[in-house]
Amino acid sequence: KEKLVSVLKENMKADERDYVNPWSNEDKACVLQKSRCFGETPIDAEKCLNLLTRVLYILQHGEKFTEQELTGLFFGVTKLFQTTNSRLRRMVYLVIKELEPSEQVVFICMSCLMKDMTGKNDCYRANAIRTLSRVLDPAMAAQIDRYLKTAIVDKNPFVASAALVCGNHLLRSVPEVVKRWVNEIQETVQSPHAMVQFHALALIYDLKKTDRLALHKVITSLAKGQLKSPMAECLLVRFASQALMSDRDSSIEKALMQYLDSCLRHKSEMVTYEAARAFCQLAALDKEGTGTSVFGYDMTHATTILQIFLTSAKPVIRFGAIKTLHSLALVRPQVAARCNCDMEPLLSDSNRNTATLALTTLLKTGHESNVERLVKQITTFMSDISDVFKIEVVRAVKGLCLQYPNKHKVLMSFLAQHLRDDGSADFKSDIVDALLLVISQVPAAKEAGLLHLCEFIEDCEYATLCTRILAFLGEEVPSTSVPSKYIRFIYNRLILENALVRGAAVDALAKIAMKCPALRQDVLILLQFGQNDNDDEVRDRISLYTNALNKCVDSAPAADEGFQALMSTEMPFSLDALYDGLVGHMAAGNKDELFSVSALPTEAAYKATMQAQAALQTETTRTPGKPGKPGAPAAAPSAQKEAEQRATANAELMRVLGEILPGTELGQLQHTCKPKPLTESEAEYTVQCIKHMFKQHLVLEMYVSNTVQGITLEEVCVKLSGLEPCFAVMGASSITTLGYGQNGSAYVVLNKLGGQEVAGGVTGTFGAALRFIVKEEGDDLGFEDDYPVENITIAIGDYLHGHALPQKGQFMSVWEQLGASGVEQTTKLVLNYKSLEAAVEGILASLNMEACDQTGKVEAGVRGHTLLLSGTFLGGHMCLVRALVGIDPTHGCVTKLTARCKSAEVCTAVAHALMESARGPVPTPSAQRRRASARATCDGG
Repeated sequence: KEKLVSVLKENMKADERDYVNPWSNEDKACVLQKSRCFGETPIDAEKCLNLLTRVLYILQHGEKFTEQELTGLFFGVTKLFQTTNSRLRRMVYLVIKELEPSEQVVFICMSCLMKDMTGKNDCYRANAIRTLSRVLDPAMAAQIDRYLKTAIVDKNPFVASAALVCGNHLLRSVPEVVKRWVNEIQETVQSPHAMVQFHALALIYDLKKTDRLALHKVITSLAKGQLKSPMAECLLVRFASQALMSDRDSSIEKALMQYLDSCLRHKSEMVTYEAARAFCQLAALDKEGTGTSVFGYDMTHATTILQIFLTSAKPVIRFGAIKTLHSLALVRPQVAARCNCDMEPLLSDSNRNTATLALTTLLKTGHESNVERLVKQITTFMSDISDVFKIEVVRAVKGLCLQYPNKHKVLMSFLAQHLRDDGSADFKSDIVDALLLVISQVPAAKEAGLLHLCEFIEDCEYATLCTRILAFLGEEVPSTSVPSKYIRFIYNRLILENALVRGAAVDALAKIAMKCPALRQDVLILLQFGQNDNDDEVRDRISLYTNALNKCVDSAPAADEGFQALMSTEMPFSLDALYDGLVGHMAAGNKDELFSVSALPTEAAYKATMQAQAALQTETTRTPGKPGKPGAPAAAPSAQKEAEQRATANAELMRVLGEILPGTELGQLQHTCKPKPLTESEAEYTVQCIKHMFKQHLVLEMYVSNTVQGITLEEVCVKLSGLEPCFAVMGASSITTLGYGQNGSAYVVLNKLGGQEVAGGVTGTFGAALRFIVKEEGDDLGFEDDYPVENITIAIGDYLHGHALPQKGQFMSVWEQLGASGVEQTTKLVLNYKSLEAAVEGILASLNMEACDQTGKVEAGVRGHTLLLSGTFLGGHMCLVRALVGIDPTHGCVTKLTARCKSAEVCTAVAHALMESARGPVPTPSAQRRRASARATCDGG
C-alpha cells in the first residue's frame, strides 16, 4: 500500500512537471479575429465555447480591450442568444458580465435577458437575473421590479438566491427599489434552503445597517430562533458580535451574549468556531473584564472549543483555532495559556504556518522554564517559513526577552544566529530593533548584545542598518567595562565600507573618545589614518574631530566642554528662537554688535511661550483645570487631542500665574492632580480643589459652580487658615462674577517653607473657606458671606504622578534595571480593608500611580494579588512599585510593598504615602459633623 501511494505521488509530480498551459501564449488579436465564428450559421457550439473561454482567460489576466474592440466583441456575443445549447448560454452570461458593456449598447441584450428572466427554464432565469444585476441601467430598474420581487420568493432556490444577489448589487445604485422588497426578503430568511437563507440574511443586514434600532431588532429576533443554514448562522454570529462591539446597549447585550453562548453548542463545526472567535474578539474589546470574564459572561467554554479544535484531523480547523488563540494571547495571555498543552504538538505540524502561529502563541503564554525548549524547536523550522512569519517570531522572542530578563542569553543567541543568516531587509531590521531594545532594557545583556551587533556589521550588506548600529555603539560602548575591545570593529567600517557607513564610524569613534578620556590618544591615531578619504563629508568630519581631540588631549577644560557640545545631538536652545532672535537683532539696527545665544530659551520653554501667547490671542471657553461635568460620561479624546488640551490648559495656567505674580518665575509645572470635591454634590455652591505641583511652590485652583437660581456671587476669593509653618501665601486671584449655572476658578499660590518634608514633598492640612458678596435679583448692594468647605490635605501621594511605561509588558525589564542601578525599600503593612478589590483601589488612590500589565483589576475568587505600579515623583524621579496584597485569616488584609528608584528618599516617600492607605478610609469633616449632629440629637432625645 505504501509503495502504491509513493508511486502515485511520483506520477502526480511528473504530471505537474509535464503540464503546459495551452493558453499561456494567447494573443488578443488572434481571439478577436476568431470571434467571427459567432455569426456563422449554424452556430458551432464547441468552437464558440472554446473561444469564449479564451476571452475570459484574457480578461482575467488583465488584458485591456479598446472601446471599439469591446463593442465589436459584445455585438458578436449577443448573436449567441439564439443558441439552444445550455452550456454555451451559461458562458454567454459570464462573458457579458465580464465585458461590462456601456449604457449606449447594453439595451441590445436587455430584451434577451428579460425574456430569459421570465421564461420557464430555471437555469436561464437565474443566470439572466445575475447578469442583469451587473449590466442593468439604474433608470430601468423600476421596469423589472415586479419580476425580481416575485423571483425572491420563487420555489427554486437557484432563482431565489440569484434574485437576492441581484438585490445586493442594485442596493448600491437604486436602494429605493430594493427597500420595497423588505417583506419578501424577511420571508426568505426562514427558507429551508441554506444558500437562500444566507443571501437573504446578508441583504436584510445591508438594508437595516443604517438604522441601529431596526438592525438590533432584526438580529435579536433571529437570535431567538435557529437558522437551518450553518453559513447563515455564522453570518448572524458575526452580525451579533459587531452589534456588541459597536455599541454597549444593555437592552440587547444579554440576549446576544446568550445567543453566542448557545452557538458554542451547535452541531456544525463552523458555527462553534465562529462563536468562539466572537468571544475572543469581544475579550479584546472588553478592557474592564479580567480572566475569563467577557461582558460579565464566562468564556471558558469558548477556549475549550478552540482547545478541542487544536487536535482536529482537518488542517484548516487547526489553523483557525491556533490563529484565534494567537489573537487572544495578545490581550489575555493567561486565558490562552490554558491551551498550551494542546498547542505544543502543533510545533511539528506539517503546515508551517500553523506551526509558526503555535510557536508565537506559546512564546507569549509560555513559562520561563520552557524558554530553552521552545527556542530549540524554533530553530528547526525557521528556514522553512516565509519572512512574514519570521518577523512574527522575532517580535515574540523580543517580548519574551523583556518579560523574562534572566533568559536573555538564550534568546539573544537565537536572534544573533538568524541575524547572520540570509534574509530580507525587513527581517534583519526587526532583529536589529529587537537587539537594540533588549540591550537598552536589560542591563545584563548589554555587553553580549553589543558583541553580536559588532559581528553582524562585519558582513552587513545594508548601509542603513550599519549606520544605526554604529550610532548605537557610539552611545553604549563607553558605559561597558572594556570599551577598547569594540573599537576594532568600528575602525574596520572606516576602512572597508562606503562613504555613508564610514561617516557613521567616524562619529561613533568620536563619541567614544568624548566619554572615555583614556582612549582619546588611540582614537586620534586611528582618525589620522583616514584623513585622505576620497569622500568630502568623511574628510571634513575627521578634520573637525581631530582638531577638537588635539585640544582635549592638551588638557584644555574649555575644549572638553566644547567637544561635548559638538557631539551632542540636541541643541541647547530652540532653532526657532534663534531665528526670531536674529530677525529682531537685525531689525533693531545692532548689526555691529555680536549676537549672543546664551539668552535663547530651550525648545520646551519656547514652545510653552508660544502656546501661552496663542491662548491669550484666542478666546477659549474652557477654564484651566476644569473637571468633567459630574454624571455626564465624556467621550474619550484621542491621545493627540488630549495632549493639545493639556498644553492649552498649562499655557492658560501660566498666563494666570503671570498676572498673579508678575516678574516671578515659578519654574516648570511638574504635574496636575485629579480634582477633589470639597463639598457635597447637592450643595448650593459646589467646590473642587485642583492641585498644580511645582518644585518649590504649590498652586491651588478652587473650581466653583453656582447652582442657586436668582443668586449672583461677586469677588469670590479663597481664605486659607493654619498654613504655618509649612506654607506661605504668595498671591491669589478671585472670580469677578459668578452667575447661576456658571463656573469659575480662583487661584492661591503657596510657597513651601519646610515642615514635614519627605524628598522635597511638604505635607500638611489646613482649613479653607470661600468669601464672596451675595446679590439677589434686583439687589445692587448685596452682602458679604463666608462659605466653609472641607479641609485641604497635602499628602505625599500628591507629589506622585502616574506614568505609564512606553511598552506593554516592559515592567519586569525596567524593574530589573532599577534593581541593578537603583535603591530598593520594602515595607510590610496591615491594611484596613475588607476585600482585595478595596485594598487595590485604596493603594492606587493613595499612591496616585499607574497600574502596569493590567494588574489594576483583581480576578474573582483569588486570595492574593500582585499590583505593579509605575509613576514619577516630584523632580522627575521615576519609581516602580510591586505590592503583594493578600487576605490573611488572622491579620486580615496585609501587603508587602517593594519600591525601586534611583533615589532612596523617593522610596521612603512612597512608603510614607502608603501609611495613609494602611489606616483605611478616613471620614470627611462634613461626614464627621453630620455624625456629631446625629449623636447630639440622639442624646437630646
